[in-house]
Amino acid sequence: MKKLKKFWKKIKDKGKRINLSPPFKLSKPLNIGVIGAGIQASRLVGQVIDAGAKVVAVHDVKIEAAQKLAKLSNSKLSTTNLDEFFEVPMDGLLLCTMSTVRAEPIKRACDKKIHLLIEKPAAYNLNIGQKCLDYINKSGVISSVGFQFRYEPRYEKLKKLIEGQEIHLARTKLTVNLYPATNVPAWYLQKKFSVGPYSEQAIHLLDCVRFVLDNPKPIRAASVGAKNMVRYRKDLDAENALQLIYELDNGVFGSHTNHCGHDRVRWDLELIGPNLQLNANATEQVIQGTINNRKIEEDLPAENSLGGLDKTSAWLKAIETGDRKYIRSDYKESLNTQALIDAATKSQSSNNMELAEKI
Repeated sequence: MKKLKKFWKKIKDKGKRINLSPPFKLSKPLNIGVIGAGIQASRLVGQVIDAGAKVVAVHDVKIEAAQKLAKLSNSKLSTTNLDEFFEVPMDGLLLCTMSTVRAEPIKRACDKKIHLLIEKPAAYNLNIGQKCLDYINKSGVISSVGFQFRYEPRYEKLKKLIEGQEIHLARTKLTVNLYPATNVPAWYLQKKFSVGPYSEQAIHLLDCVRFVLDNPKPIRAASVGAKNMVRYRKDLDAENALQLIYELDNGVFGSHTNHCGHDRVRWDLELIGPNLQLNANATEQVIQGTINNRKIEEDLPAENSLGGLDKTSAWLKAIETGDRKYIRSDYKESLNTQALIDAATKSQSSNNMELAEKI
């Protein structure tokens, strides 16, 4: 346990800007299983243990990875066998695999009434996502998809600032260093395993726009992309530079710029309307702009309206209480963002504006 605490401290120190540490303790322990023992699973395991839950089983296709995380979390079982994994009684499942291999674990968890926290994206595509949604709906389990920005005080504050205002444009920009980095799993930017930057990074900001605007649904999207940094990483085949335009069913038009070869990480969101222009940046603790010709420079509240619950602790709280109000993106809601991602990726192949499927 000392090793886990030391490891988790490093993770929290790196991620202080996004409030990784759960601010609450469970009234009684919950038993949690983990499928996919990579970097994100390590973060989530630290969170559930901080909250008072127990990790009871770890699965990964690589036994070494499963064993390492099991040792860090004091889990008695590490395995590559799903049958063996699902023999262990558990209340919840952290699903942190590549999106291409989630359907079977979701079905098995639903069959056993195990609640789900699924890392984004919800699915590799909507066809798979719809099947998984059917499993979840029939089982009645609590599902949550890992869109942490929905729990961020800055975006909740932005949402409140624009109440009663007319919004015409939403502009987002993301720069990250995934292409030059050598410590990032290659599958993040390999199309047979992942859609690429849209599903691994851009999806966060696109979902955040929907959250701030009260969850409008996408209507259509068009995208272009370039692979002008593939020469640095021959093992990657997804676009590193992307430009997207899209329309939402509340009349808002959006644009998104994504670049995976930059040496500085930025997550920018700007809203524009007849009487406002507001900027929120995920790495800064202020919202700036104007509303009705009044200068806005809002410091962020210390916590959100859920008492500071983040995506992981909110899911645990929902399991403990049976109250789904803590979940800000269940599986069905997340598929509306997935519909935008699917339309964008189809557009790259067709060179046309593509309609988003309805959920």
